[in-house]
Amino acid sequence: MRLVAADVGGTYARLGLVDLADDGFRVGFHRRYACAAFASLAAVLRQFRHEAEAAGERDIPKVCVVAIAGVLQGDALLNGNLAWPVSLAATRRDAGIAQLHLVNDFEALAWALPRIPRAQFLPLGEPDGLPRPVLLLGPGTGLGAALLVEHAGRLVVQPSEAGQAALAAGTPLELEVVRLLQARFGHVASERVFSGPGLVTLYQALCALRNLPPRWQAPAEVVAAADGGQDPLAAEAVSLLCGWLGSFAGDLALVFRARSVCLAGGLTGHLLQHLRDGAFMRRFLDKGVLSDTLRQVPVHALEHGDLGLVGAAAWLAAQPRT
Repeated sequence: MRLVAADVGGTYARLGLVDLADDGFRVGFHRRYACAAFASLAAVLRQFRHEAEAAGERDIPKVCVVAIAGVLQGDALLNGNLAWPVSLAATRRDAGIAQLHLVNDFEALAWALPRIPRAQFLPLGEPDGLPRPVLLLGPGTGLGAALLVEHAGRLVVQPSEAGQAALAAGTPLELEVVRLLQARFGHVASERVFSGPGLVTLYQALCALRNLPPRWQAPAEVVAAADGGQDPLAAEAVSLLCGWLGSFAGDLALVFRARSVCLAGGLTGHLLQHLRDGAFMRRFLDKGVLSDTLRQVPVHALEHGDLGLVGAAAWLAAQPRT
């Protein structure tokens, strides 16, 4: 089987032709697009088809699976981080795709976990392996989460909207940040901090608390300033995010009794060296009487790359045939 697979987030859309075979998935012709450069999801899908045909691809598949951030409620996709509203029926019609499926991006990525080569899992702690249940957590434009479990000999994925859960403070500084953000936003979702835009929000909050003007406006600028030693507040923001994310990941691991944890998402790759510095794992393990339990939980980072395309294909392969 062959399909058009897409991985659509708040910033980029990755599309590719994926072949499903007994020995796994192979990604062929693929492209990446900036979502803001298009008027709709259908426009992205049409552009990909046009470029694939121009590159000599013939017989473009009629099945398309889009792994996309958000929750499908009826015909509408609920997500505040996308560049445009998404209607399943309108996208199917305007893109000219008869068999179009929209699935939560981290639900799809969780289906891909058993098919990812072990070399792509980068350890953050000492234990190794990927025992189930696996908690998948991904800071990017937003914050995605899903749980991969095994039930009655079958794999099952439970999607989640953990990114919309209220942000919980664990230190006096975090409490100050939460109070500041509550005054500004009201409800403070976890992805308000645990995301690329959240890193900027966190940096700006620290600037406000120190009565200093912010120098950086984009996540990449904050990370670059922290890496280059240009701004102590940028470095503090990065360190604060990594430690706070570790605490959040530890909370979710306890809530779901996860036996392993994987970090994906676009921000993870940019912060990999900082995630390895120790603050993330210290806060992950700082859970009182259950700290020793979490020491047995392997924690890995994943470079996102084309994994979303594999996830879309893995989701399709997992669906029952009728």
